[in-house]
Amino acid sequence: MFMAIKLAFINGKGGCGKTTSMFHIAGVLSKMNERVLVIDFDKQRNTTDILLMNTEMPERTVYDVMCGLPPERATAKALFQTRGNATPKHYGVDCMASDIRLEDETQLNKMNVKRFGESLDRFIQKKDYTWVLVDMPPSNKALNDICFAYIVDFLIVPFSSDVFSVRGYGDIMETVQRARSLNPSLNILGIFLSRYMINCAVDRYIRDQLLEYDTFIDIQIPLAADIRESIMFGRPISYYKDFSKSRKAYENLVNDIRRRVSGF
Repeated sequence: MFMAIKLAFINGKGGCGKTTSMFHIAGVLSKMNERVLVIDFDKQRNTTDILLMNTEMPERTVYDVMCGLPPERATAKALFQTRGNATPKHYGVDCMASDIRLEDETQLNKMNVKRFGESLDRFIQKKDYTWVLVDMPPSNKALNDICFAYIVDFLIVPFSSDVFSVRGYGDIMETVQRARSLNPSLNILGIFLSRYMINCAVDRYIRDQLLEYDTFIDIQIPLAADIRESIMFGRPISYYKDFSKSRKAYENLVNDIRRRVSGF
């Protein structure tokens, strides 16, 4: 039986491109005819708002699913436009909506998270999802523990190009090591630069610093206008521009992710 690839996007620092990367990666995967479930664990709901801007929000959220409600009630179809005047349609990407209550770690620690994980697994199999992408908040230990132990098998780290991200690399690796105590089979696929300016000396310096790590994915996502524009219209870059350095970078990143997954 085929098992879906379950991947969490993590970084303890905000503004590093997790939501943007997930949105565009989901678009690339849908172009490859994959069935994608995006789970928004970030209380800010940015992923939910972007993916579901062209459709009606579900009546419930992932928090309600964690409390025992069926996942179907918290999940809606993402609708994309293939061009500016096209009617938005479903291309295989669904989103499980976030909730402000996810910030309450005391309540999260009281939940039957094993039951939640089992319910989610049944839902994924029923809907034939081939990929599950989880958007994690910058800092929430309870959600990290739940996600890493009961939802995903792989982690990927979008890195912004600044010295603070480099200094935080060790913290990220410590988070991964703690997660493996809950799920020994958890693997980190790598880190990549998600807001890269090739003409910026600082960005080139940071890339050179990261090259020494075997977890570094040497594919840079440019800090480009078309990436920001496409999000404003709720269209992943693969549905926004046929020819774009940004689109090609995300396609290369997805291909590298698939290659790394197949190596485990």
